[in-house]
Amino acid sequence: SVYQVFVNGETNEDLTCKERLKLNAEKIKTGDFREEAEVIRDLFRMNEIKPLNASEKKMLNKAKELLQSELVMVQDITDSEIKSFLNPAL
Repeated sequence: SVYQVFVNGETNEDLTCKERLKLNAEKIKTGDFREEAEVIRDLFRMNEIKPLNASEKKMLNKAKELLQSELVMVQDITDSEIKSFLNPAL
């Protein structure tokens, strides 16, 4: 589940910003909601260590929007319910 992706898994804190952007872009391109959830999780974790730069903030927002739209289609919940789930969970 998406929640399990958020709370489990490792975040590689040793990657440079450029490496993170490339890896996260590849994950988003897969279209797999688990990969999108990993991007969100990892960027939120990195933001706790050091504020994200503009490119990473943009990528985080894109991943959140994609995941929200996918979850609304497959789950019987509203967009606002998903937003409230995504923000507090991270």
